[in-house]
Amino acid sequence: MTAVTSWAHLYNDNHAVNAAVTFAHFAGVLIGGGLALAADRDAFRPVAAAGDAQLHRWVVSALIVVIASGVLMMLADMETYFSSTAFWIKMGLFVLLVGNGYARIRAEARADGGAWLRRTSAVSAALWLAVLLVSTMLTF
Repeated sequence: MTAVTSWAHLYNDNHAVNAAVTFAHFAGVLIGGGLALAADRDAFRPVAAAGDAQLHRWVVSALIVVIASGVLMMLADMETYFSSTAFWIKMGLFVLLVGNGYARIRAEARADGGAWLRRTSAVSAALWLAVLLVSTMLTF
């Protein structure tokens, strides 16, 4: 029995393990997305606040939890995920979200980044919500 097969059996047959991994995934999305959306909103204030390195650490930490728990969830049912169009759309959106986050941090660092900061913030908000929407489609 391979490690992936053993993990799939543990995840699918043990409600506590399944719930813990699923909770970690949702908590990561809630914390990372919530903090990112709050920062995105702040970018549209008349005097946008400078980037908060502590906030970025929280968002990145939450994204690491999302990635780790997402990989565990995927490994528990690779056949279903790999054949799911919604899964691949979500992965594409997630890559765009991470790339946009990098662009947003760069815009914060530039003194003249106001317009770029607002653009990347708007894209960030849209991508977080799009990832959430497509994630709900994975349950069908």
